[in-house]
Amino acid sequence: MLMKYFTYLTALISLSFVGVASAGEAHVCKSPAVSGTAANPALNDDTVFTCGGGVSGTIPQLAKEGWKIVQQTDQADSPDPTKTYAQLIIQKD
Repeated sequence: MLMKYFTYLTALISLSFVGVASAGEAHVCKSPAVSGTAANPALNDDTVFTCGGGVSGTIPQLAKEGWKIVQQTDQADSPDPTKTYAQLIIQKD
């Protein structure tokens, strides 16, 4: 009985380390700021996003690299609130 418990405990601990080793990664990305009152009218497949961790690219390029967009919001540019930019939160498992 003790051996069975020990085996079960060892397996459970091993699985917890697998979860840590395969932890995901996430970054915040920002498009170039554009003028206008509409929420980022220039957002399209050619828009290049600059992200944390040295990641950058268009939405199609980020998708090919395995990144998933988990959130998109439009933001006012803090130096010039008449400009807006698209902000993405991307995640890779």
